Amino acid sequence: FFFFKQKTAYEIKECDWSSDVCSSDLMKHDLAELRTFFTAALASDACDALGYMKQTLREDIKMLSGEGVMMGYAFPVRIEIVDARPEVPYVGLLKALDAIEKDQVYVTPTNRAGLASLWGELLSTACAFKGVAGSLSDGPSRDLTRTNAMGFKIFGTGATPVDINGRYEVREHNVPGVIDGVAINPGDLIVGDIDGVTVVPSKIIDQVVEAVRAKNAGESEFRKAVKAGMSPSAAFAKYGVL
Repeated sequence: FFFFKQKTAYEIKECDWSSDVCSSDLMKHDLAELRTFFTAALASDACDALGYMKQTLREDIKMLSGEGVMMGYAFPVRIEIVDARPEVPYVGLLKALDAIEKDQVYVTPTNRAGLASLWGELLSTACAFKGVAGSLSDGPSRDLTRTNAMGFKIFGTGATPVDINGRYEVREHNVPGVIDGVAINPGDLIVGDIDGVTVVPSKIIDQVVEAVRAKNAGESEFRKAVKAGMSPSAAFAKYGVL
């Protein structure tokens, strides 16, 4: 639980995602610093307090590779199910991999089709070199022993050795998507850890960052107080966190 004063008439403009300007404007936070204290739970609490009560993905989407916190700006792709291997494979996938940038999260919504692995070692290698924050999907991945060894962060539902070629084709990249009823737009902030994944809409990122900073500080004071003998109810009344 967390209580804070919400700013009124927050000055965030709506974004036209056909332009790169709006996306780059959003990427102004020092994510390396934020990753030192951000968690999916703190992000979810902040979204709740702002009235965004359905920003977490289902609990079976979990960290399959890596450790710590995956935090980055959403780079969703649109894929289609296909039933034949194309003459030239991976065309759309390679375009997306070429386009994704540092501190972005490659997001693959499939409506939980579960037909093939959506991520693997070579994709992780290419993205790790560019400083990509991680991969998120509503399906399985593969090569997890190798991706774990390199520490690349992957979130999904499980593992399968089945290749994407001849089963899915990436048709567009950096376009809006949906996973588990949660809209994921380019530039939204993805926060994932062992507890799950929270999607922070781009228009409230600044407010969520402010709120998480405040709650993290309050939680530290709460811990000190109860360890010093203060009752939990008195600590909650004083610091407003639990």
